[in-house]
Amino acid sequence: MDQVGQHLLRYGSALLNDITITKNKMSSITDSPISKLEEDFLSIEKYSKSLSKFIQLSDTPITIGLQGEWGTGKTSLMSLILEEFDSEENQKKIATSWVNTWEYSMFKNARETTPSVLKGMLEKLKDSCKERDVWTIQDDVKSAYHKAGKFLSGIANQVIASQTGVNVRDAADGTKNESVIIAEIAEIKELISGLIKDLINDKKNPVEKVVFFVDDLDRIPPTDAVEVLESLKNIFDIPNCIFILAIDYEVVVKGLEGKFGPKTKENEREFRSFFDKIIQVPFTMPVGAYDITSFLKEKLKKLSVDIEDEKVGLVTKIVGYTVGNNPRSLKRYLNTFSLINQIIEDDDENDKDNENIILLFAVLGIQISYPKIFRILTQNPNFLFWDKEFGNKIGIDLDKTKEDLQKVGESELTDEPWEQVIWGFCQKDPFLKVKCISILELLNFLREITREEAGKKWEENSLHNQLSSVLEFAAITNVDDDLATKQAVSKVGSRTYYEGIDGYILENKESSNYSKEHEAVLIAIDKKLREIYADEISSENILIDYSKTGGLVLNWKKKSGGKFFQIRMGKTESFVDAPKKHFLRCYVYKSSKDYQHPEILSLFPAQSMHSKWMFSCIIRDLNDFEILLDSKLVDKGIKANEQKIKYLHPSNLEKTSELKPYFKEDIEKVLNQGIKF
Repeated sequence: MDQVGQHLLRYGSALLNDITITKNKMSSITDSPISKLEEDFLSIEKYSKSLSKFIQLSDTPITIGLQGEWGTGKTSLMSLILEEFDSEENQKKIATSWVNTWEYSMFKNARETTPSVLKGMLEKLKDSCKERDVWTIQDDVKSAYHKAGKFLSGIANQVIASQTGVNVRDAADGTKNESVIIAEIAEIKELISGLIKDLINDKKNPVEKVVFFVDDLDRIPPTDAVEVLESLKNIFDIPNCIFILAIDYEVVVKGLEGKFGPKTKENEREFRSFFDKIIQVPFTMPVGAYDITSFLKEKLKKLSVDIEDEKVGLVTKIVGYTVGNNPRSLKRYLNTFSLINQIIEDDDENDKDNENIILLFAVLGIQISYPKIFRILTQNPNFLFWDKEFGNKIGIDLDKTKEDLQKVGESELTDEPWEQVIWGFCQKDPFLKVKCISILELLNFLREITREEAGKKWEENSLHNQLSSVLEFAAITNVDDDLATKQAVSKVGSRTYYEGIDGYILENKESSNYSKEHEAVLIAIDKKLREIYADEISSENILIDYSKTGGLVLNWKKKSGGKFFQIRMGKTESFVDAPKKHFLRCYVYKSSKDYQHPEILSLFPAQSMHSKWMFSCIIRDLNDFEILLDSKLVDKGIKANEQKIKYLHPSNLEKTSELKPYFKEDIEKVLNQGIKF
């Protein structure tokens, strides 16, 4: 054992010399769309290449609609198409213009927005062509560009005047005129068409086509979006032009309800006809084909969220059951997860393992995607025991639900009472009714992953205990005015303390960390500590706390900031590739910046992954605890608090994600050499 310990000490020192710290770790992901191929982790490149080739070879004019709901990646796909046209091969042949319609709609109504968008399209075209050195139109008052810009500005002024009563300028030549001139669409079209014609027919100019990208139509009010589309469609047949619109069909439907009424089977054709008159080539965003696993790996790595590669598949499944493949929803999901994970990581009394992280990720998915399901989970996390009585509390008649299920045909997803309660609950809400199968599959999935982790020790209460813990943290980011959910939030940060070690043991008997053998050792250690520090305890210089996640904690005079010793039940971490063993995990005062402490090598000391200012060590029996006491590390912790000495920690090993690889390799080396536990 001594040789192993010496090896570990040498090995630990070598590790510190080889560590490279990543400086650019982030706590959140920006919601901005991608703009370069190197940022494409969803594998949409093949679609951008196909669309760009189609555009290069297609006849003109033509209008392409990238159709998809909010956040499905329409802007990102357009950006990749634009990148293709910006290539050295294409940038002289294809001129481009990109407008974000919502930018031109701010503080304007639809009638003001349309001329602003049209003018913006021409301004962006000029800017883009100048960047590529293909702008050959003269910048004088007689040029088509100048005339078109003046005309569109005049139209905008007419609209403002009609609302304010202010005299307007003549839309044709800019001279004052008391009568408001109505701008004809034909004249607008002729001016823009003339501009494009001048650009392309210039023999000195290599431009063959002009591609207009019209983005963010689904970010303006639906009725305004429809009015803008109706106006723009009159210029969509200009020769040599291709228009690419990012559009959500459902936004168009909402905008047309004032004209056709709510969409029904009877009038659906009218809605579709409007859409088809504008769009010649519809392209639906291929969200089902997105490479979500690669996306998750890259984003989790960026966020420094510590999930093993083999567990990313579980995360991908949970995403499928909850937010789906919508990139924007997924970014919001990951940012929320990153925040809660950081809170847990900063809580040094919490065990953090992959199973609880996966469970937390799933519960956050429920909170974001199915807030009503999250609400009833906070009322009773033990969903495997939901029965007729609980069904009644949430307004579900279980007998009636069973009758309804017999009519539609039962399945393995609805053969247990708790599943029937959920099915009945979902039938009362149109959205949940559609998502019911995904919800049932997710909850069954959670049962399976906790069962696999616990093995033979698994009981149905095991899931309840883990869920209760992560629900408290998930509730922090919940947006809900429900009283029960608010009460769940209030539990976070107000830890439950027990009167003695018996309370801690009783509360953890269903935990996967529990061991009957080490229960007796822990009780004996509690007794020993009370004997050794009887005077300090009676004078309240030392306070002893017992909590579910913290175990037994010794604090100097105060509960916050004075911790110098902690011991709780533990086991070999799930990420460690070695035989699984139970033990007592102990944390003691860190009096040096070393990765490991030379005085307690037989206890496998290491910089704690959970408390950067403490050493972590393993206690298997009372003999190990005596070794720890002989090292005087516990007494040094008391002295450090008395003298207000700062705890020491290695400056280049600050986070769990930085410590974990070294901790993992160390403990595997020890355990795989057959060290007896």
